[in-house]
Amino acid sequence: MKLLIQPGAGVAALVKGIEKAQKSVEIIIFRFDRIEIERALANAVKRGLSVHALIAFTNHGGEKNLRKLEMRFLAAGITVARTSDDLARYHGKVMIVDRKELYLLAFNLTHLDIEHSRSFGIVTKNRKLVHEAVKLFECDTKRQNYQPGSTKFLVSPSNARKQLAAFIKGARKELLIYDLKITDREMIRALEERAEAGVQIRIIGKMNRKNSACTRGPWFAIAAKCLWEVRVCVHSSWMPGGRSASSFATRKLRAQS
Repeated sequence: MKLLIQPGAGVAALVKGIEKAQKSVEIIIFRFDRIEIERALANAVKRGLSVHALIAFTNHGGEKNLRKLEMRFLAAGITVARTSDDLARYHGKVMIVDRKELYLLAFNLTHLDIEHSRSFGIVTKNRKLVHEAVKLFECDTKRQNYQPGSTKFLVSPSNARKQLAAFIKGARKELLIYDLKITDREMIRALEERAEAGVQIRIIGKMNRKNSACTRGPWFAIAAKCLWEVRVCVHSSWMPGGRSASSFATRKLRAQS
């Protein structure tokens, strides 16, 4: 497994992954403006590969750009599908190469996210994770219901809430969290409970305290045990728990994620 850290990693690993593909490239897009990746996908088609893009039906303020992207992809010979509109958003950023290698990204394929935001991605050849990613891609492409087949592959809203809550509750010493804004009440309660149990919690981002179930004494005791660190342009959700395990997600700890 390889960890990509932005800014720094850039698009090189993604472009290289597309260029070394032998049979297929499948990609899920929420926001996109990187011409290097678009060019690599078009060249993959010219090499005779099957290239399939699943593009979000909308994003905040960028729907017109998504539709233009679809037309450019189609003109380049890329097979294009659009996600359903049954959820508030389809927020995944995924690429699968030859159905053997999975790129799971917290960052969008945009200049802002890659060059100016702290974010992460992982590259793995773990067969079970790749299999689940392929299954999810096919289900969302065909607009079919996805049934999770692994507790290690978290998909919102199917199993992410349950597994993230279990991960938080399983922390014994320390939780280090990157998240721009934590607002989900269940997750906040779980963090409070861990803090009360003596777990050190450090967050780069913000937590919506108004959603806290502890509005009096217990909250201040928890706040005293937590180190709140705020940074600009955090675009990821990553929790290294106890420095022996980690949870990586493209979803946020928010009610709609």
